[in-house]
Amino acid sequence: MRGRVIDILDLLAAGLNQDEIIEELPDLEKEDILAALKYASKKLDHPVIAA
Repeated sequence: MRGRVIDILDLLAAGLNQDEIIEELPDLEKEDILAALKYASKKLDHPVIAA
């Protein structure tokens, strides 16, 4: 199942837990939610340069 990471993040930000997200998006599995979080984390990760 391919889902949009932003959709999963929005549901998490709205306070839904993994089981509730799967109810909303029944084609997803818990592993898909974790994969979306890992993807978002890698995309937002950047080196910090100290001044």
